Amino acid sequence: MNIDILICSLDKGIVRVCDVLQDPQEGVRYVVSYQYTDERYLDLIPASLTSREDVSFYKFPGKGLSANRNLALERATSDLVLFADDDARFMPDSFARIFEIFERHPQLDVAFFRASTYTGKPLKNYPEEEFEVKGMPESYAISTLEMVCRRNSVQGRVRYDERFGLGTQFLTCGEEDVWMHDALAAGLRMRYFPEKIVETSTMLKKSLIYVDTGVQRSRGALTYYVHGPKAWLICFRFALSSSLKGLCHFWPMMLHLSEGIRYIGSHK
Repeated sequence: MNIDILICSLDKGIVRVCDVLQDPQEGVRYVVSYQYTDERYLDLIPASLTSREDVSFYKFPGKGLSANRNLALERATSDLVLFADDDARFMPDSFARIFEIFERHPQLDVAFFRASTYTGKPLKNYPEEEFEVKGMPESYAISTLEMVCRRNSVQGRVRYDERFGLGTQFLTCGEEDVWMHDALAAGLRMRYFPEKIVETSTMLKKSLIYVDTGVQRSRGALTYYVHGPKAWLICFRFALSSSLKGLCHFWPMMLHLSEGIRYIGSHK
């Protein structure tokens, strides 16, 4: 069994990618998908990155994390794929544990794990017990850096919606929830395992729902993506409840939620 680590990077972030790589080991390869917004950033590409035999390097003009993940996935060839940003740091035994789990569960399409900050603080309140994922988890939100997929199960079947995510001008998050919705609709067999495989400096964008306009628009767009026209009532209730709790003002929140609903409805 082998795995492709799909590393997505943008502009100056390319200088951090070498820190993601572990020493060469059997069955582990890296696919680096590098987006740049100006050709001057190409001078920052480390020579050591393109000289390793276990690294495949691709560069593309433009930006957008969802698009970058799709580009990386299209170039994967191994049995398993794991998405990583340029600030990810894997545990010494991460890949051995991943191989063991997928060999133990031959019907598994997607496995979800745990992540922490560099200081060891869990990224969120993770469940303590292993469980099969048959719907959108209610106790915590799944993030891309925590998941490993069987390549043949997702390649050409489940893509990131490029209207959502970092690098877009309007819907700055929500791409992971859309991916989960599509994966469930595709009938993928998914399971959560309470084991840490990665550390990161990433701040969860969705935690800014009460202060960030882009996150609020994304919430409205995601609600419409999942529920259709019922999104109007769902978002109204959310904005009203949040304002009554003193977490935000009703009208600005409802305005931004509605902008997201209209955007996703008009941008197919």
